[in-house]
Amino acid sequence: MKNVPRLAVLVVVLAMSVVAALPVSAAPDRASDLPQYQVIGQHSVKQGEWIYCIARAYKVSPWTIAEQNHIPWPYYVYPDQVLQIPGVPWYNIPAGQTCAPQFTAPVWPTPTPLPPTPTPGPIPPTPVPGACRYYHTVRWGQTLSGIAWYYGTTSQAVMQANPSIVNPNLIYTGQVLCIP
Repeated sequence: MKNVPRLAVLVVVLAMSVVAALPVSAAPDRASDLPQYQVIGQHSVKQGEWIYCIARAYKVSPWTIAEQNHIPWPYYVYPDQVLQIPGVPWYNIPAGQTCAPQFTAPVWPTPTPLPPTPTPGPIPPTPVPGACRYYHTVRWGQTLSGIAWYYGTTSQAVMQANPSIVNPNLIYTGQVLCIP
């Protein structure tokens, strides 16, 4: 009975020594998987600077600065760290503190604005009550809005065509509806 705890300790110690003996390079190399961007300059981090203020100084993406320099979230940088600044422009920059630039960044072209979204045409008139395109017999579990959606109309138009419907949440199985 005394050998069981000793055996468990021996197994744990053996497993830990095997893990400690494994080379560090056995882990997948994430740095080689990351894309590399064209570097437009280098920035030496000063006391009180962080990636976002550096990104604002050069109008480049803070995420690509972190990616280029293999900085994991939460993007911690330290004084005297030299960062490679990638040439990936950052548009719609939010307000905030901007660090002093240490080199002249290129002037990024203004992005072409998207064309305006088309305005919808005139809304088709609601059909006159009594003008039925279809007749629908209500089945168990169906709702007025679901029936209207199926036929490409609105529940208000179906209610106007069926004056017997006072409450849109109250229709009955077997009820025949006029679908405008």
